[in-house]
Amino acid sequence: MTPTRGTFLGLWCLAGCALAHAQSDRIFLDDFDPPIALRISDLDLRDPHVFVDFLGCRDITDTPLVGFSVNGELQTQIQTDGDGNGLLDRSELLVFEPLDTLDGALGALDWLSADCTAPLAGTTCAGNGGQDVATVFSSQTTAACLRALAGTIRPYAPAISVASAPCFVTPANEIVVELFDTPVLLRDARIAATWVGAPPSTLVNGLLRGFLSEADANNTLVPASLPLVGGQSLASLLPGGDPPGAGNTNCAAFSDLDLVDGTRGWWFYFNFTAAKVPYSP
Repeated sequence: MTPTRGTFLGLWCLAGCALAHAQSDRIFLDDFDPPIALRISDLDLRDPHVFVDFLGCRDITDTPLVGFSVNGELQTQIQTDGDGNGLLDRSELLVFEPLDTLDGALGALDWLSADCTAPLAGTTCAGNGGQDVATVFSSQTTAACLRALAGTIRPYAPAISVASAPCFVTPANEIVVELFDTPVLLRDARIAATWVGAPPSTLVNGLLRGFLSEADANNTLVPASLPLVGGQSLASLLPGGDPPGAGNTNCAAFSDLDLVDGTRGWWFYFNFTAAKVPYSP
């Protein structure tokens, strides 16, 4: 079982299930080298896409409509201080302890929310005691660490980036990621990315993969204050979504629904990049 502190953003067994053993021994991993933090600098939903019925059925994942797109809004939150409180509006960190890129290396990893100073250039970050997924990671120097599952994606553009070697990957977690200012529960979620630099100062080809059940999507309501998507269930915004109630069926002419062990839902894929930042717990 993965130890989880709070809820947020979160493998297969390697080297005789060493990851499972490392998870049980996280307390010892935490006591060695000082933690190294990399802040998410870009986060993009790649699959499924978001469709709304507004002067026709429109894909607003990357293409703005009345000034709003899903990935445009994510990037604005990551890069700017919209409320003027001196902090960037959205900050998530990957905190490695230790940051070890050797093939087969294991370490502790936290994906957590943080307070990071504005402006973006020269930002410094501090833990805020908020959402946190505590897990472990394994590094490898050959083959990809994580990719999309066969048969679960559509030919959207841009395509989903693969977390290629040299890279790290986590085991499965339950991770709650914020989308439309709304917590979205992803099950069987894994995090992976490609190391850049020696020691690494950036991550590229980041991939967060997790499954959202149809039932959870039906019960997830987007705040009414948001343009285009406000007041709707998340399911009604995704291809194949057909929540109970008149007029809630998604307008897309195709379904992006997947099936996992008899449960209907959507595999979600987010790509991300990250850059090293000064950090205090």
